[in-house]
Amino acid sequence: MFRVLGNTVVRYWQIFLVCWVLALIGISYAAPEWSSVVQNGEFAFLPGDSPSLQGEKLFKRAFPDDLLASSIVIVVRREHGDQGLMPKDLKFIEEKLKPKLEEIAHPEEYQDKTQSDQKEGQATKEETSDQKQNPSNISRIRTYTDKTIGDLLQSEDNKASLVIVELSTEFLDQSNGKTVESIENLIQHDDEFKKSIEPGLDIALSGIATVGRDMIRAANQSAEATELWTVLLVILLLIIIYRAPILALIPLFTVFVSVKIALSVLAILGDWGIVGLFSGIEVYVTVILYGAGVDYCLFLIARHREELDKECTFKEAISNSIATVGSALAASAGTTMCGIGMMVFAEFGKFQQAGVAMALSLSFVLLASLTLSPALLCLAGRLAYWPQTFSERVAISAGWLTPSSVMARLMQRNWTGSIWDSVSLALLKSPGKIWLSTFLVLFPFALISLACYGNLSYGLLSELPSEDPSVIGTKAVQGHYPAGATGPLTLLFKNPQINFSDAEGRAAIEGLTDDLLKQKDELGIADIRNMTKPFGIGAADEMEKAKDLRGLAKIRAISRIKLIKNYYVSSEPDDEENQNHVTRMDLILEKDPFSHDSMKQLERVKKAVKKSLPPELQDNSELFYIGATASISDLKNVTDQDQARIDILVLGSVFIILVILLRRPAISAYLIVSVFFSYLVTLGITFAVFWALDPHNFTGLDWKVPMFLFTILIAVGEDYNIYLITRIDEEQKTKGPVDGVISALKNTGGIISSCGIIMAGTFSSLMAGTLVGMQQLGFALAFGVLLDTFIIRPIIVPAYLIMLYRGYFGSWGKYLGAAQFLETKPKPELDSPHVK
Repeated sequence: MFRVLGNTVVRYWQIFLVCWVLALIGISYAAPEWSSVVQNGEFAFLPGDSPSLQGEKLFKRAFPDDLLASSIVIVVRREHGDQGLMPKDLKFIEEKLKPKLEEIAHPEEYQDKTQSDQKEGQATKEETSDQKQNPSNISRIRTYTDKTIGDLLQSEDNKASLVIVELSTEFLDQSNGKTVESIENLIQHDDEFKKSIEPGLDIALSGIATVGRDMIRAANQSAEATELWTVLLVILLLIIIYRAPILALIPLFTVFVSVKIALSVLAILGDWGIVGLFSGIEVYVTVILYGAGVDYCLFLIARHREELDKECTFKEAISNSIATVGSALAASAGTTMCGIGMMVFAEFGKFQQAGVAMALSLSFVLLASLTLSPALLCLAGRLAYWPQTFSERVAISAGWLTPSSVMARLMQRNWTGSIWDSVSLALLKSPGKIWLSTFLVLFPFALISLACYGNLSYGLLSELPSEDPSVIGTKAVQGHYPAGATGPLTLLFKNPQINFSDAEGRAAIEGLTDDLLKQKDELGIADIRNMTKPFGIGAADEMEKAKDLRGLAKIRAISRIKLIKNYYVSSEPDDEENQNHVTRMDLILEKDPFSHDSMKQLERVKKAVKKSLPPELQDNSELFYIGATASISDLKNVTDQDQARIDILVLGSVFIILVILLRRPAISAYLIVSVFFSYLVTLGITFAVFWALDPHNFTGLDWKVPMFLFTILIAVGEDYNIYLITRIDEEQKTKGPVDGVISALKNTGGIISSCGIIMAGTFSSLMAGTLVGMQQLGFALAFGVLLDTFIIRPIIVPAYLIMLYRGYFGSWGKYLGAAQFLETKPKPELDSPHVK
């Protein structure tokens, strides 16, 4: 098959080049804008039956006027002085800030005024046109004068007041960025508005929509930086390895075309609804394709140079290279695609989409490596190796996987060759001691991984740099309000047999509230707000205050109380007859709703609520928890289950592939165990490194790191083991069991190490962005690949095989994969002729 492919590519290389170029142009032209086909968010990717999503659906039906979307929170505070906010500060909020926000919310109402005030001609017309085309997504603005929650917006120390800008969109919607930027420009760059700010008054932005805007901006910056640094690192590494600039451009151009076509195809499939795509998935696709694609090209070109040194013609060398390397590259790509593709069985949507996108994209880079790279070699001819010449001869070993003469010269001139000779001699001399020493050095980090495995960060703010506006604004809010005020935990009670607007329903909620208040400190509850305590546990009873009023003031007070009660009790009918059967209770927790501790608080609250429910609420009642903490808890539960499921599926699928390829189940099992051990060590070192960088603020690794690290590292790590074991099989046919292992290690050392360095370099480009989760994943993947390349493959695997083939395991050897080589008596360690 690959022989036919090689001959076809060499014969019709011009056609292959034209087809790839036309495919790149045509598919890129047909592909829709990437931002139009991706979905933003985190919680939107939870399974539809997640409790928090079910609760949100009920909330939207029961309280349609209280949008459960996102909001921008403006913190107006006066830090200095004991008196706090002054009357003129509150006047500024109502008469200066709020009108400006309403102008942003309804630009069409201010169009005539804007056109008359500004004198910029066409620029003004263009701005007005843009405003018409992009109406604001602001649905409501709440200040301290709001009749329902206005009192809750004032801090207890009277030094801060919140202005809530409610949006009609989710917190990671792209359109939120323009709204947040409009408010930022008003506060920071509008000179007229800045003059109206009272001296000593500080204004900061917070809110979940501001966090979402910063997340999207950081993700876009990370994607751009990652792609740029990936290309630069690959160019640098290829030039160092090949010392031939034209030859270095061939893998780079091949992968560049593959990435562009793969992303365009994904965009088209996403537009057709065939695949789902989340914002940021392009970063994962780009990095995995650059790493794998350059490796494939490296092996192909190395074999091509070997064929040239055998004095084949240039095109014959290309055809022979495809014929000999093609099956190995296909097996490697198949292993990676199968391993990563197992993520499709995850319940969390992002993991599913990543598995499909990366597995599908790898097929493009494999096809390009076997067709586009050879066509480019044909185009370049012998100039591809300039300034190298063919008069220099290097000893070449037989087999499909050998270093090129360029690589060999590089190893001879530097340290690479002597390194692998030294490693080989050491392994021959003391394989058991080296294996045990290496294991003991790495094992503590595996223990760290197991001990810290559940210490993951699910917080959005922990991903962002400390100087981002949302991080600064959130700290400003938490300086005057409970940490949980940025995301209350809402309990929804639904009971078709109870009318929560009458005395029975009120008594049931009041009884539950009293029980929770008794456990307030133990549960970490800062405040409780419901229909019996609409302004919190510290506020006076509004009804008692209304009794002392007379006339119009009393009527207004009672009307306000009714309005507030409707805020907590739904008046929307569940069917044609029933209404007032859903009520809400807001709990303000003392912990940050995005922190790991908040999930522990949620579990304690759930147990306390279940234990304290009055009898009338226990029968026929549905109870839901919604809010950031509840969503994060669901996210953790789903991803924990996904991690266990995917771990088993990835290990199982890769093991089956290894057995099919190697036909040695016992050795295949050892290879799986060795790479899994490498994963644990890598995860432990990543925990240790990022804790050491910031021990006070480290809240754990980002929750996505273990899943992507495991899937990619297991799949990619086994590639290098396949390369080594395949070569060992080939060498053992002529050199015997132990010498075959050593010969394979020497012959594959340079090229596999070069591939590992390139793969690690591409993964390390993830660290160029500002998102902490990406930085952690980039470090973990780069370190894991280097660990596998320089420790697992050349030490852990060969040392075990040498011990196995020398009979160190006695009669167990035949069960461990050495039946065909195991001798009746084990040889002493120094029997090899290689040991001096």
